[in-house]
Amino acid sequence: MTGAGKSTEAKKLVGKGAIHSTDDVIEAGGDYNEFFAKMIASGDFSDLGRVHSTNKKNAIASITSGVSPVIIDNTNIKQNEPKEIVVAALKLGLADNNIKFVDIGAAGLEAEELAKRNSHGVPLEKIEQMIASHTGQGAMTLKSVLDAKDMYKPSKIAMVVLDKTSVDKLIKAVRHFAPAEWKTFAHHMTINFGKGLTGDVKDDLGKTVSLRAVAVGKSDMAMAVRIEGYYSDNKIPHITVAVNVDGGGKPVMSNKITDWRDLPSYINLNGVVTEEKLG
Repeated sequence: MTGAGKSTEAKKLVGKGAIHSTDDVIEAGGDYNEFFAKMIASGDFSDLGRVHSTNKKNAIASITSGVSPVIIDNTNIKQNEPKEIVVAALKLGLADNNIKFVDIGAAGLEAEELAKRNSHGVPLEKIEQMIASHTGQGAMTLKSVLDAKDMYKPSKIAMVVLDKTSVDKLIKAVRHFAPAEWKTFAHHMTINFGKGLTGDVKDDLGKTVSLRAVAVGKSDMAMAVRIEGYYSDNKIPHITVAVNVDGGGKPVMSNKITDWRDLPSYINLNGVVTEEKLG
């Protein structure tokens, strides 16, 4: 709740992790109060969705780079408010028990005291409405959040999904570089995470495109092949082939691979340009 000390609690929990707050995104772009006053005056609240989306993308960047913990310091009054980032985290491979909700509530304070303490000048009437709304929501759990109605337009992941022949060819050629007990993936190359198809590749949806695997990389947690032949936002375009799931590995950890070795010959692959909603 605004003024209840959620940001203070976040700083206690963060350790060597990262805190991502929509309020910080707003303040980085200008005056906080002016931001909300402009939306209220115009009746257009699309900018709020935009800054929430920016905060979510920043959080995803931290998750994919292996930062832990990643704390979302937002005033989540209703069950659906954290849903988008929770769904994105699960799709990135985070285990259910690694997603936790810390409910500060009103910290035992009355609305009048919260109105005095909050740093953004949220009026008493609004805080009273927030308390009433939050009280009727019940405890936040992973299930209750995932079952809640979507609040924002879902983000999208754009990728090249390998056809079966290419999957089989890739597994046969490089799967032996990782231990047999690692979980096999070999499913797709990410084009981008969050935006969907844009720019020059927007018209490629549904088309079959050619890729070539040119190197294999491995860490303690993931094994992948480096890809050439089609655009990707990733610094190193790649396809995750196998992951040390039992050891705590996740597919996103292939982004952290630094040990790459060229293959003796290219592996030619085909896949379909695909776009899916993250939620």
